[in-house]
Amino acid sequence: MEGFGELLFKAVDDTMRVVFGESAAELIYRLVEGHVSLKQKEIGEKIETFYAYLEKLLGSERAQIIQNTSLKFLCLKLRREYEEVQK
Repeated sequence: MEGFGELLFKAVDDTMRVVFGESAAELIYRLVEGHVSLKQKEIGEKIETFYAYLEKLLGSERAQIIQNTSLKFLCLKLRREYEEVQK
């Protein structure tokens, strides 16, 4: 059985590959590892660090799109309905 961190990483990874494509997603992962010492397998457990770097790299609006899309993929994996809440 997969842990939550693994499921979260898979949702993030699915999002990254759909949005950016295989090679660009891999490039972003290498940048994350190089700049904040966060390996791919650790992303699900240290998601705040990953999104903070993604925000620096892409800007807050684009990083928010990745985050929201990842949450949608996570809900699908957990067989839960995604409901967007307006702030």
